[in-house]
Amino acid sequence: MKKYVLLILIVLPLFVTNAASMNRKESVIRIDIPNHDAVYQLQDKFHLAIIDAQNNYIDAYATTDEIKAIIKDGYKVTVLIDDYQKETAKLPLVYHTYAQVCSTMYALNQLYPSITKLETLGFSILNRPILMMKVTDNPLVEEDEPEIRLVGPHHGDEKIATEITLSLLKYLLQNYTFNLQVTDLVNNREIWIIPIFNVDGHVANSRYNNAGVDLNRDYGYMWQSGEGSPGPFSQAETKLMFKHAQNNNITLEYEYHSSASYVNYLWDHHPADPPDSAYDKQIAQEYADSTYGSSVTHLTIINGYAWYYVRGSAQDDIFGTWGGFGTTIETPLPSAQSTVDSICMVNRRALLAMITRAGWGVSGIVTDSSTSTPLFAMIQFTNPKRWTVYTDKQAGDFHKMLPAGTYTFMVSANGYQPKTLTVTVPTNGVVDTNITLVPDTTSLYYVQKLIWVRRDRPDMAFSTITMDGLGVPDNTPYSLGPAGTIVLEADPPIRNFTGNDFTVYETGVTPENITVSVSNNWQSGVWYTCGTGGSTSSFDLTTASMDSARYIRIVDGGGGSSSDPYAGYDLDGITYRRSEMSVLEENVVTTPIIKMLKIAPNPALFLVNIKYQLSNTKEQQMKIFNADGRVVQTIRLAPSAVTAVWDTKDKTGKQVPAGVYFCVLDTPQGHYQEKVIINR
Repeated sequence: MKKYVLLILIVLPLFVTNAASMNRKESVIRIDIPNHDAVYQLQDKFHLAIIDAQNNYIDAYATTDEIKAIIKDGYKVTVLIDDYQKETAKLPLVYHTYAQVCSTMYALNQLYPSITKLETLGFSILNRPILMMKVTDNPLVEEDEPEIRLVGPHHGDEKIATEITLSLLKYLLQNYTFNLQVTDLVNNREIWIIPIFNVDGHVANSRYNNAGVDLNRDYGYMWQSGEGSPGPFSQAETKLMFKHAQNNNITLEYEYHSSASYVNYLWDHHPADPPDSAYDKQIAQEYADSTYGSSVTHLTIINGYAWYYVRGSAQDDIFGTWGGFGTTIETPLPSAQSTVDSICMVNRRALLAMITRAGWGVSGIVTDSSTSTPLFAMIQFTNPKRWTVYTDKQAGDFHKMLPAGTYTFMVSANGYQPKTLTVTVPTNGVVDTNITLVPDTTSLYYVQKLIWVRRDRPDMAFSTITMDGLGVPDNTPYSLGPAGTIVLEADPPIRNFTGNDFTVYETGVTPENITVSVSNNWQSGVWYTCGTGGSTSSFDLTTASMDSARYIRIVDGGGGSSSDPYAGYDLDGITYRRSEMSVLEENVVTTPIIKMLKIAPNPALFLVNIKYQLSNTKEQQMKIFNADGRVVQTIRLAPSAVTAVWDTKDKTGKQVPAGVYFCVLDTPQGHYQEKVIINR
């Protein structure tokens, strides 16, 4: 039998749907099972917090009540450790405390200021800073280099994760001027190291964060209710990680856990492999091969779902949402300093090889052909099909890890003509491309970016991938699944013009129904319905009383066969208008409708005077929007008058609260907007 002195994994709490105490008593148990299929059955029924899953047993964490429920269901349960948290508290002090990590990172930044930038990812629920270090030769500049992110414990009590990441940080800095490999990596990569991610859990010696949530169930790619998280990116910590990925184009990421001995590769949530699976498995094997040494340090590879499923994991999210390769590393959690050092050493050896490999494949910088401005662009690999990646919003660079071979890919950005290229990637090398896109003032915009997605029936067989629902409609869709949900970002935002503003395209044999909502803050949970549709349908922001919207939520109507791999709405893309002129009839009047528009007083208390002068004889409707983009009132501008009054009431007759409001008039000849502040 294994010694369970310190063993944990990336799993979810039994029966926990609400925030739980970080200090509740949990035992380590072994459940005898007849075959590996029982792993998934037990997960579905009990939401097991699994440590390890084999063909004849499952090791997991459980409270006393949860153990009773499992036994009542007919399973044999053996308690391996009665009180896991008490047991871990007996360990020798071989692991850094949170305070020691903070002081160490500060000292390293002071010693090596030319190649480090100490930053705060953000703050935990208990307002503790989550420190991270950027290691590169020009740390204050965003360069066109592959970015690697190494993440310490999502589960606070898996403290070997802190030691591995902190050890690599020290090694890179101390060897920069002496080791040619390290020098090359620091000079040509941007390496982000977060030694402790779940800082509250680390301090409390708890797997969960301070809200009792398993952070490795809280990410947005294929998030699922009942898996230890109340919603996608519901926690302060995962929100911060999402924001960091938005601002930094992560090419390769490793998340560290304990205490099995695996290199866990994609996917965690489903048995269907992504298009990049052969290469993903190859680099996982190379990482594992680099951990030779002893039976304690040596890792073997395993597919996440084949081991047991996880929904809303960090590794699935960085790949599924952003295209960066994500891998979960599981190592033992020893009590001897010498073993800790050995584990850190072999993982360092593996990481140096993988950080080198992060620069192999296809790289490029995408810019405007006339201004050389870096562009946010989508890079779609079409032949052979590979997962989509994006350019960095600041530097305009992209880096796609690929093995040797010939690849065709399309580069596209809103407002520009797309460009298709074919390149041949050498063995152990990279193809660098400088891509300029020509502005296009005639085409529609299209939605390029995924925020989060879920399938209501995650056990179903699916034959489509999320990335196929993005970009220009091309008859290759993503099937949402019955009652599935997808949230997307429109950049630039969708504007409210005369008539329908955006179109949702479906490609499939059987049309399905959807409900479409919009928002300007997807994390707020406040959505405004634009309507329902079937097959390809168009929608008007006026229905939602919105002047503009950055985010779109599409929910499948439900129903349908659970065995159909194309079940649910088949989303082929979303296009939206870039100007009022895109639907104008010929021979329209081009003279500006508004000759003069003034708002006074500003700030105002209860009455706002609108002075205007129209150039034609048609009445105009001015809309008053609040800061959230919601229409609160509509003011009639009669051509026979020169003034109008807003009494600062909304459409229900109630006084609007103090704040910033926008008086907006959209016409075929232009967009007119004035800001007014209401003080009470």
